[in-house]
Amino acid sequence: MIDPGAEIAADARVHPTAMVGAGARVGAGCILHAYAIVGPHTTLGPRCVVHPFAVVGGPAQDRRTDPDAPFRLECGEDNVFREGVTVSRGTAHGGGLTRLGDGNLLMAQAHVGHDCRVGDGVTLANGVSLAGHVEVDDQVTFGGHAAVHQFARVGRLAFVAANAMVSRDVPPFCLAAGDRARLLGLNVTGLRRAGIDAAGRAALKAAYRALLLQPGRAEAAARLAAADDPNVAALAAFVAASPRGVTRAGRG
Repeated sequence: MIDPGAEIAADARVHPTAMVGAGARVGAGCILHAYAIVGPHTTLGPRCVVHPFAVVGGPAQDRRTDPDAPFRLECGEDNVFREGVTVSRGTAHGGGLTRLGDGNLLMAQAHVGHDCRVGDGVTLANGVSLAGHVEVDDQVTFGGHAAVHQFARVGRLAFVAANAMVSRDVPPFCLAAGDRARLLGLNVTGLRRAGIDAAGRAALKAAYRALLLQPGRAEAAARLAAADDPNVAALAAFVAASPRGVTRAGRG
C-alpha cells in the first residue's frame, strides 16, 4: 500500500490500510488513518493528519491533464484533512502545483481544486468547494457548502458564509454571503479575534465605505494604498488589483 518510491518519516503513524503514492513525502509526526490516501508527487509537512477516505494529492479533475502526469501538491505543517476531503494536484496550464500553507483545517467532504493556493490558518467547513486556480489568503473562514469560482481570490481574514456562491473576488477583512455572494460589511468578529483594535476596525470601516459603497473606487484605491494603516493599504491594493472584479456590496 506504500509505493517503494515514497518517503515516510520514521515517527509517522501509517495505518495498514492507508495508501501512499510514488514520489510522495510524509513528514515527521504525520498520522494517516485507516483508508487515507496520499497521492503521488505529494508532500505533507510535519504533523499533518489525514482522516479516513480523504484523498490528498489525487490527480486534477481536468480533461486536459493526464492523471499520471507528475504535477505536485505541497502541504505545509499541522494541516488536518477530515473524512472524505479531496485535494487535487496541479496542472501544466496552472503552473503544475497546488499549495497549502500551515495550520489549515479542511472539514469533512471539502474539496480543493487543482492549482489552488491556500495560505495559513484557513478553515473550510463541511462540503466547501474551491474550484481550480483559486487563491485564498491567511485566516479565511468558509461556512459549510460554500463554493468559489475558478480563478477567484479571497483575501486575508475574510469570512465566506455557509452556502455562499462566490463568483468574484472577496476582499480581505470582509463578510460575503448569498448566491451570488454579496459583501455584507466587515468580518468584525474575525478582526477582533485577530487582535485588530477599535481604531483599526474604524479605519477599515471607513475604507470599506470609500472603496465599495461610494463612487470613485479607483481614486479611493489609489489614495488609500498609501495609508499608514497597513490593513487599510492591503484592502485598497487588493481591490485595485482584482482581475475578476470585486464582489458587490449589498445595501440595507
